[in-house]
Parts: sequence; structure tokens; C-alpha cells
Amino acid sequence: MAKQYAKYKIYKDRNLLIEYYFGKLDLNFLKEFKKRIISDPDYISGINCFINFKNASFNLTTQEISEFVGFIGQNSSKLGKRKLAMITNSPNQVVSTSLYKILQQDLNQSVEIFSTYEKALKWLDSDVTAQEITEFLKELKNS
Repeated sequence: MAKQYAKYKIYKDRNLLIEYYFGKLDLNFLKEFKKRIISDPDYISGINCFINFKNASFNLTTQEISEFVGFIGQNSSKLGKRKLAMITNSPNQVVSTSLYKILQQDLNQSVEIFSTYEKALKWLDSDVTAQEITEFLKELKNS
């Protein structure tokens, strides 16, 4: 199996969590990564998320995406009311994130899918610029 990994950075002062994914993602990996984020002492409930999937692909069935939605639902009190901007650039990413968006409608979060950083940041009402995101992602990739 192809190498998979993910990194994140919490910017409390800007109400933004940046998640950066690489490789072929499966259900167990995604669940464990979310658990790690939630257990981070700097994590705050309700923080908005900028999720970059551009360097990842999904190895998930429809049932597994549904199971992941259930997992998120079980942790909704820790996650809080938030916005998730998902950045994609391939059909595999768009299909998987669109299915997630449809299935998670009963959760306390708003999800949108974008192809550009600028539109995602505008939707998040973030004062972070696309240039800063690019720098943040470089930092995460190299850390």
C-alpha cells in the first residue's frame, strides 16, 4: 500500500485548523488522525477547518465513508459547531468529499468543497490569505 500520512496545525488566534493529507487514505487512518487532533491540548471545539486533500486519494467505500460520518457524529460534542473547507483537485477526491458532505448533513458542521484556497478562505470568513496558507502548508510538509 502507498504511504499515507497527514499533518495539522492549530491556529487558535485565527480560529483555524489546517489539515494536510498525503497518500492513499483509508478509514482507520482517518479515524486515528482525527482522534489525534481532538486529543491535542491546543484543540478547541468549534474551530474552523481548512482541509487540503490535493496530495491524497481515498481508498474508501460508500459504507466506509458512512462509518466515518458516524464516527464524526459520535465526537460532535468535542468537535463543536464549525465550518470545513475541503480542497480537492481530482475526481476521486471530489466524489469522496461530496459523499461525505451529503451524508453528514445532520451533524453540527457546514461543509463545502473548493478547488482554490482563496474561495475556501473567503467562505470560512478567515483573515488568513492564500499566500499564508501556502506557507503554512510548506511548513507542515517539511516538518
